[in-house]
Amino acid sequence: MQSSLNPSRLTLAALLVLSVNAAAQERAGGMLEEVVVTAQKRTESLTDVPISIAVMSSEAIVKTGVRQMREVAEFIPNMSISGGNDSTTAVRIRGVGANTRNIGFDTRAGVYVDGVYMGQSPAQNLDILDLERIEVARGPQGTLFGKNTVAGAINLITRKPSREQELLVTGEMGNYDSYRVSAIGNLPLGKDAAARFSIVDHNRDGFIKNVTTGTRHNEQDGTAMRAQFAFGGEHYDVNIAGDYLESERVSFFGAAISDWSGSVPNTASPGRFNIDNNFDNNEEREIWGLSATVNVDLGSDYNLASITAYRDTSIERRQDTDHSFNDMLFVNYPDAYEQTTQEFQLFSPDSGRLKYVAGLFLYDEKAVSSRQVTIGPDIGIVFQGLAPPLAPFGAAFAGAGVGTFADVDTRSYAAYINGTFDLTERLTLGFGLRYTDEEREVDFDLVGDIVDLGPIQVPGAAVFGVAVGPVVNGQTVANFQDKKDYDDLSPMISLSYALGDDTNLYVKYSEAFKSGGFNVDFVSENALSEGIDFDQETVDAWEIGLKGTALENRLRYNLVAFQMDFEDYQLNQFVQLENNTSAITIRNAAEVSSRGLEAEVTWYPTNNLMLQAAMGYNDAEFDSFPGGASVRNPAGLGADLAGNKLPDAPEWTSALAVQHNLPLAALNADLVTRVDWTYSDSFYATEDNVSFARPGSSLVWGEVDSYSLLNGRIGLEAESWSAYLWGRNILDKEYDQAWTADFLGTVANFPGDPRTYGVEVSYRFL
Repeated sequence: MQSSLNPSRLTLAALLVLSVNAAAQERAGGMLEEVVVTAQKRTESLTDVPISIAVMSSEAIVKTGVRQMREVAEFIPNMSISGGNDSTTAVRIRGVGANTRNIGFDTRAGVYVDGVYMGQSPAQNLDILDLERIEVARGPQGTLFGKNTVAGAINLITRKPSREQELLVTGEMGNYDSYRVSAIGNLPLGKDAAARFSIVDHNRDGFIKNVTTGTRHNEQDGTAMRAQFAFGGEHYDVNIAGDYLESERVSFFGAAISDWSGSVPNTASPGRFNIDNNFDNNEEREIWGLSATVNVDLGSDYNLASITAYRDTSIERRQDTDHSFNDMLFVNYPDAYEQTTQEFQLFSPDSGRLKYVAGLFLYDEKAVSSRQVTIGPDIGIVFQGLAPPLAPFGAAFAGAGVGTFADVDTRSYAAYINGTFDLTERLTLGFGLRYTDEEREVDFDLVGDIVDLGPIQVPGAAVFGVAVGPVVNGQTVANFQDKKDYDDLSPMISLSYALGDDTNLYVKYSEAFKSGGFNVDFVSENALSEGIDFDQETVDAWEIGLKGTALENRLRYNLVAFQMDFEDYQLNQFVQLENNTSAITIRNAAEVSSRGLEAEVTWYPTNNLMLQAAMGYNDAEFDSFPGGASVRNPAGLGADLAGNKLPDAPEWTSALAVQHNLPLAALNADLVTRVDWTYSDSFYATEDNVSFARPGSSLVWGEVDSYSLLNGRIGLEAESWSAYLWGRNILDKEYDQAWTADFLGTVANFPGDPRTYGVEVSYRFL
């Protein structure tokens, strides 16, 4: 049941003005306040840092109405975060990222909260909660952040406990029966101690209807909380933090537009937001962690920091993998991660020509995963396409299972240094060096039931083309055990030149690496015999940028051009085979390049009006990928994909906005109006860069069209309270976020969210 709020009135109100993009800063009489960042582990002006950084302040977080990390990506050019579900969250920066459900495959972009690495894909789509700002550092950041980050780092900086007593409560209601309630409190505990807590609970009905069961998919239902306790003395301070997130929801893994084979259009669930699964997809996620950050004054202006953290992430995904009302295949994917990290940082004095941070990072992760597929009674439909002799025996396979079970242990240590040396008053040399040693150990089983057909015994794994091992306790068990070591030395060097008091020009070169791993998934016999490991990848990156302010500090700009060249680029593919199934494969593409531009501008033409624009251009392609094509490629299976675009990598992304504050003296408040416009260019969904399911099929898919979205809010804001009407996708634009093909070949798309709207009220008790 939807809310009674009128969307046309909200649209009219929001369109009174144009709106703003992703790094809005608080007003100061029309003057831009200095933006400070900690991307280089020191508090520095954004203008002085030789890194392409997008910053979203606390005000921008509130005014844009972002609720989760994937919504933040809408406002950051050359960045995307996949939607639909949380188990395969993929963060991409400059066209490169990691789209996988595999515990043996690391992400390329790291998400950090107060310097703590949050872990793998299931932990990356966090709820936005009590943040001071979000920093997105694009490009390799290995000499600055603990974990390997070849694409970039997203750093979430929380608000810390302070000496001011505070309680902020916020309530929100909207269409699709959505609600969101949150509370943020700060409590002084004497002269040198304070505590801070925050909690949010949210819920929203799904907009994807399962016509078979009547349930709505892609709902939101979760709770997140964080608590911090800070204390200190003359020469030290300590912050102890804990956080917890739980979510249980009817999730979404794509709306089928084909039958299981990927060739015949699906007619069972007509309509953009309809599916016809025989049971409802479900996803449960639990994430929690503890950390202790200690800063010690060593004297002579030297400081030592220690960050100790433990993270625990678990997610369970239950899915109808054939995407139909037929009971063919049911999958259950539980994954769990435990990680312990320790980082030490030594800070040199801020005075003098030489400044540096030297660090030591220790990382230990234990990951456990299983992939359990249960065959349903309607599997005979598949056998008619895969193995006609087995078709009469389809019912005999009902209840049989095929599964993978894997343990992957990762131990890593890294030593790094990052610093600057002032060559002259205007010219500064930046330098960095990181050494990483990483060890991975795997124990992997691919298990299958044996089906008794009377005259013959058929291994369930063999039916679907996956590896069959020796019979152990009545099941086939293919086992793989291995241990791999990886090490790398990555340098960074930059030159920054002050063109004036408010303008800096820089050029930067950096290297980074991503360790290899193991493809612990449903792999073929050949893949298992050849070894399921893949090699490490490396990247060389160039960057040149111009940053500054102008017009008496009313205009801020950041302009960056970049080139990133990858060797042995790791890629996770559904490789479509001749028998209509897919082999899930992680392999190394020989060479990949990503080049482009990033530009961000903030301007106050008057004291009450702020304009912003941000643009990203990204040309990401395979320079060489022998044997990378699948059967859907016109050149056929195994062709070289050189010249093809990377999947899920739009060339152009942009965001425009305007925010207007109209003082209302009678209410001692401001009327605040804001509208955000975002744009994404078209892109391909697969490495093959084609727009059909397979040769000879009339089913068109594989390319996501370009789209633009309009969001906005209008309301009153005072010192202690605020009330807003808000809307997302105000024009109710129909657009797609992604395409996918599942194990049996089902083609499915991910439609973007329809128009959502609501009202939000906040009150601050001082």
